[in-house]
Amino acid sequence: MGTHTPSSASKKRTIIYQSKVDASKAIFLTFVAFLFSGFQAAIYGMLSVPLSTHFNISANTIIFFDGFGLWGQILAMATGGLIINKIKAKNTLLLSGVLMIVGSFFSILAPDVYIYTIMVFICNMAIGYTLVSCNYMVMGTVSKEGESEGKLSILNVFFSLGFLISASIVGMILFYSSWQWVFIVIMILFVLFIILLLSLRIDEVVDMHKSRHSCTSQEQNNQKEPFLTLPIILTAIALFCIVYTEQIMNYYNQPHLHYNLGIDMKTVGMLVSTYVFAQLLGRLIFGKFLLPYIKIHRYLIVSALLFAIFLIIYLFTHTLWMLFIVLAVLGLADSCIYPSILGYGMDQLNKVSARATSFLVTVGAIGIPIGTSLSGIIGESFSRQSAMLVGPVMLVILSILIITIHSLRKKT
Repeated sequence: MGTHTPSSASKKRTIIYQSKVDASKAIFLTFVAFLFSGFQAAIYGMLSVPLSTHFNISANTIIFFDGFGLWGQILAMATGGLIINKIKAKNTLLLSGVLMIVGSFFSILAPDVYIYTIMVFICNMAIGYTLVSCNYMVMGTVSKEGESEGKLSILNVFFSLGFLISASIVGMILFYSSWQWVFIVIMILFVLFIILLLSLRIDEVVDMHKSRHSCTSQEQNNQKEPFLTLPIILTAIALFCIVYTEQIMNYYNQPHLHYNLGIDMKTVGMLVSTYVFAQLLGRLIFGKFLLPYIKIHRYLIVSALLFAIFLIIYLFTHTLWMLFIVLAVLGLADSCIYPSILGYGMDQLNKVSARATSFLVTVGAIGIPIGTSLSGIIGESFSRQSAMLVGPVMLVILSILIITIHSLRKKT
């Protein structure tokens, strides 16, 4: 893989912060936001049992209603770019914090499952606005092509970390207290986040907030640059492919290991933890020491194809020690694909764009409900193995899309 070399001809991108101090504060804020958001995103699986008792319905029905809440996240992602352009990303994060506090508070007071579902929808909107704002802010701290991919990968480490620690903490809360206290903890976290946000005083620049007379001719041309280009559209489809594949891993790992291979649930937990830990480790190490120094399109192609190959190997592996090794490789292969595609998409433009960021993460996020639903239908109609084999197909398509995008970039 080739390395990035400094050159006067290397592609530069307009950043959204006027000082390194503001950029550093923005990075710190996004890390905290992703840590708290990852913690919140993991609570619903843990709450399905106590809430089913509270509302006197089955746990499957609670999960069914929670599924509607995911569309709140997608709605927020779709509208996030417009809101950022109006009020800036830091204020969009403030909005997400307020929404999370309101949604959590009224989740406690919800008289029935329908009102509760509306609150889940609002909380997911908060997560959606957080994801768009944080990705936009991180990509807005760099000007050199290839740097944002590494920072985005490290950012996702904090979301994974929040998700990992959530289960144990929520479990202790449920054991010693009640489910209402889970939402109280979420409210406390996001009150602290809002206090941190307001105290940092980040000076963020958005083009529309600049005076027309203070803009250079180059900046004015950048403002007119269309964001919905063919490379951006293809990048969005590539994000959909990786999210779809990750949903397969999220929902079919446990059933495949337990039912298809007959492995006990304790060992299944260890196997799944191996995959998740390798994914987190890969984001941290690759994001810091690999991605800033390599050609991102080559990394994406190699990683996607390795992910596809080892996913096929995984489906035909029955030896326990081999399963641990293969799952670790799968976690490492998958770790930085999503953030690298997102950063690679922004490299197509001369400046970080809130609308482009919103478009990319929205199309990618659609892979969550579609990937989950279609995998379930294929698994029910044919077999779990058939549903999981869609993953390698998606990854091959992803590789073809990256090759196509790179070819288009060379022509321009």
